[in-house]
Amino acid sequence: MIAIFDEDGGGDVDFKEFVSGLSAFSSKGNKEEKLRFAFKVYDIDRDGYISNGELFIVLKMMVGSNLKDHQLQQIVDKTIMEADEDQDGKISFEEFTKMVENTDVSMSMTLDSI
Repeated sequence: MIAIFDEDGGGDVDFKEFVSGLSAFSSKGNKEEKLRFAFKVYDIDRDGYISNGELFIVLKMMVGSNLKDHQLQQIVDKTIMEADEDQDGKISFEEFTKMVENTDVSMSMTLDSI
C-alpha cells in the first residue's frame, strides 16, 4: 500500500505524497485521479502496465480462498484478453480506463468526509 502513495519511488511516503494520495478519495478529486490511483493498485512494479501476474496477485488478495487458483487464473486470463486491445499481453492505463468506463469509479472511490 505504501508504494501506491510513494510518488517519487523513494521508499517512504512524505506528508505531501500522503495528502496527494488521499485527494483521489475526495469528492473534489476528478475521475482521472481516481482511475490513476486504482491503476496503481494493480501496477505493482510501476512499469505503467498491469500484467497477468499482477492482476492475479491483487485479485487473489481480494478473493482470498473463495476461488481456487486455477479458477482465478481463468478470470485473469479472460480479463487480460478482453481488455488488451493492442495484444501485448498486458493492460495499459488507457486500456484500463476503457475497461472500467462503464463503472462509476468516481462514486465508489469517494469518501464524503475528506
